[in-house]
Amino acid sequence: MNIEDLLPQTEEKFPVGDGIKIIRGKTLAKTGQWLKAILLVEVGDKKQLRMYGWQKNKEGDYKLRQKFNISKGYSADVAEILMAFHSM
Repeated sequence: MNIEDLLPQTEEKFPVGDGIKIIRGKTLAKTGQWLKAILLVEVGDKKQLRMYGWQKNKEGDYKLRQKFNISKGYSADVAEILMAFHSM
């Protein structure tokens, strides 16, 4: 399975900030206060896989509260841990 199968093309607008191009993405959870997603983004000429968490403020706008870059160097370890957690 490849990343295109797991992360679809998306028309959803995620509040990632200026200079970040969203290539693909998937909403993981959306509640009244939180939006969490995993996105494949391009920053400059570098692609990065990121997990984001945004929280709504009093004005109803989502503000970045969590961001985690998943590096190719340890992505296999993260995947293995996630699979083990899923099996609990």
